[in-house]
Amino acid sequence: MGPRKKSEADWAIEILLEKQEPIFYMDLIKGIADKMGKKKNSQVLSSINTRLNMDNRLIHQGDGFWFYDSNRIKGGR
Repeated sequence: MGPRKKSEADWAIEILLEKQEPIFYMDLIKGIADKMGKKKNSQVLSSINTRLNMDNRLIHQGDGFWFYDSNRIKGGR
């Protein structure tokens, strides 16, 4: 069995770790679309946003900003 394909949330974590600061949700979602080679139409962006909301590794800080807290995951990353 080959390596697992990265999910939208996996890409979000990678981007957030690179930036080391909260990122506005639309900038994060568009960055994920770029990394995944997807178009940035409303349907794709909405789908990515939904998947981010379902992942408990990501934290919505408020005012439209997301960040990643490795302390929320047992053992960190």
